[in-house]
Amino acid sequence: MKIGVMSDTHDRLESLPFVVDEFIKQKVAAIVHCGDWVSPFTLEYFDQVRQELKVPVHSVYGNNEGDIARIIERNAGLKEPIHFTSKQTLELEFEGRRIVVYHGQDRVITEALIKSQLYDALFTGHTHIPRNEVQGKTLVLNPGSTSFTAKSRPIERASIAIYDTYSNTAEILYLTT
Repeated sequence: MKIGVMSDTHDRLESLPFVVDEFIKQKVAAIVHCGDWVSPFTLEYFDQVRQELKVPVHSVYGNNEGDIARIIERNAGLKEPIHFTSKQTLELEFEGRRIVVYHGQDRVITEALIKSQLYDALFTGHTHIPRNEVQGKTLVLNPGSTSFTAKSRPIERASIAIYDTYSNTAEILYLTT
């Protein structure tokens, strides 16, 4: 099973059709967003462009959601609401693979999740810098950002990831404008 992994959208709507097109092309069975959608209108726009891709979306909030109350309200009105967790971490299981999703805003928590070796994969975001490496038995995956920014500067390529549950591996894919 392939899972589309994305993070740190930060209201950059122009990349979302490209992200969804790639997820369609890759035939993902679910999408995981590692946080920082930022504004409620980003969820609504994402919902519009993903109509052809009828898969569940799971997400943590991150550290930059401007108005969580309105995000929760607008999400409830979507045709296919996004599954948000009220905690900082979200535990998922796909085809026997245990996955934890954490935005990554606290390095100590990120490292503790890795060192615990309780999960087959840790999906994280926050840094906007792609990361795809195995530590012990845990795949540590940061898809980068769809916002064309990193380290508070514009960058030329946004990125997402495709996670394969069968092999417990991932591939970083780059989007250009």
